[in-house]
Amino acid sequence: MTTNRSTWTVLNILNTTIEYFNKNSFEQPRLNAERLLAHVLNLDRVNMYLQFERILSPDEVDTYRGLVKRRSNHEPLQYITGETEFMGLPMKVNPDVLIPRPETEVLVENVLALKDELNNHQVHIWDIGTGSGSIGISLAHYWPECQVLATDISESALEVAQNNAHLNEVNNIEFKKHDILSEFHHWDHPIDIIISNPPYISESEYLNLAKEIVDYEPSLALTDTKDGLEFYRKILTLIENVNGCKFIFLEMSGTQTKNILSLANSDVLNTEVISDLNQIPRVLKISAG
Repeated sequence: MTTNRSTWTVLNILNTTIEYFNKNSFEQPRLNAERLLAHVLNLDRVNMYLQFERILSPDEVDTYRGLVKRRSNHEPLQYITGETEFMGLPMKVNPDVLIPRPETEVLVENVLALKDELNNHQVHIWDIGTGSGSIGISLAHYWPECQVLATDISESALEVAQNNAHLNEVNNIEFKKHDILSEFHHWDHPIDIIISNPPYISESEYLNLAKEIVDYEPSLALTDTKDGLEFYRKILTLIENVNGCKFIFLEMSGTQTKNILSLANSDVLNTEVISDLNQIPRVLKISAG
């Protein structure tokens, strides 16, 4: 956006920005341009286009240019706007938390599929490594009869998650600081379901991730700085060591499915691999035999 045009309409500035993102090989250039401008104008994208002849104020143009510059440096769109959506719910995000991915919705949907089976008593769910709280809050919202315990090692992440719980008006969720790898876990009640999207990227894989992930998203939520299996080793022991645990649901990266299944191999456990919409093995469902 190097032009010095003094008068910008919504449509003109969008078209110019889309062209700019295209030239710089950004994926989804139109979506990026639209969401940034909608954020500046505090409009949804539909209403923004209903005002496509609106002339922007100089302050609006300057603010928009600043956001476009940030995006051109590969800062994630969700961090720039401070928000995203998960399971149809609004979620605030910042660089203290991982940006929720659409594929993680498969994880939540498969837990929600147990509602009819388990709703004869109050179900307790433990969300390990809650981050933004998107998984636990979605479960609390769509399964109001359950009680969710959401834990994370990061206090700043827990603050984001608590704000998201308030935003979505869920009160059947509790947040605790907890390090699953090193701290003893003793809760006040049995846990029926454990769910986690753990840091599953190996150290070698992490170095090859996209710039906007490595430079901006918290490494603590992405990698164990080892072989990518550290959290699976720990969490897979919980079904036999946590009082009442009936199921464990784990998100997988798709690159280490065989290794994870090997860790889960047991005569007393039943395992099921569930693929996402791209047919990538995404969820490992484990139940006590």
